Amino acid sequence: MTPSRLEPRSLRADARGAIYFEFLLVTVPLWVAFLCLVQLALLAHANLLVKHASEAAARSASVVLPDDPHEYGGEPEMSLARGSVDGASLLSTLEALSRVATDATVPLGQSKVAFANVGRSRLNTIRLAAHVPLIPLAPSTLLGSRPPEVRTALASSRSLLGSLYYQPFAVAVTFPRVREDEASGPEITVRVSYAFACRVPLARRLLCASFDNLPNREMFDQSFLPRVRRYF
Repeated sequence: MTPSRLEPRSLRADARGAIYFEFLLVTVPLWVAFLCLVQLALLAHANLLVKHASEAAARSASVVLPDDPHEYGGEPEMSLARGSVDGASLLSTLEALSRVATDATVPLGQSKVAFANVGRSRLNTIRLAAHVPLIPLAPSTLLGSRPPEVRTALASSRSLLGSLYYQPFAVAVTFPRVREDEASGPEITVRVSYAFACRVPLARRLLCASFDNLPNREMFDQSFLPRVRRYF
């Protein structure tokens, strides 16, 4: 019995794998479109929260700026001079908060004065009002520690922890009409800028820019801790 012999076939005439190729041809663009849609939805959500944060900062400014100087360590009314807090002041603030939280015998009045003396200012109080609404936007993982994925792009219970290391560098509260660090006039304009972390794979490269390419990125020099932002 003579064994059969396979005849060579022309590559152009070979139709094997055509269905798989068509599947890839249709699925890949649809998957990319889906990822872009998810990223656009997250950007729209972030835009709403940033607008809400700016409203909260404006309401806070209207109360904080003319408030009693004694509440802010003697800082003059309408002053916006203290743009950031150095590491020593931040450490002292955390120690003061820890002492007040663990020692029930510390009078409330003394704790408020101590907190004001270790770094509280009118500007940082206004910043806090803007930071709180933006907590859900904070990444739940350290940037660069894990590859971007849709699951980590969504807010989770870990966003509160993520906001502690991300928000001080990503949120900038500025006053476009204020010069020489002193507000004046019947109206005060507050601008809140937020460096949103795009974490949806592939879509972030198509829809988002890196921090170095952001327009007006010099605004973030007015963030809470601008000097170490480059490490995040």
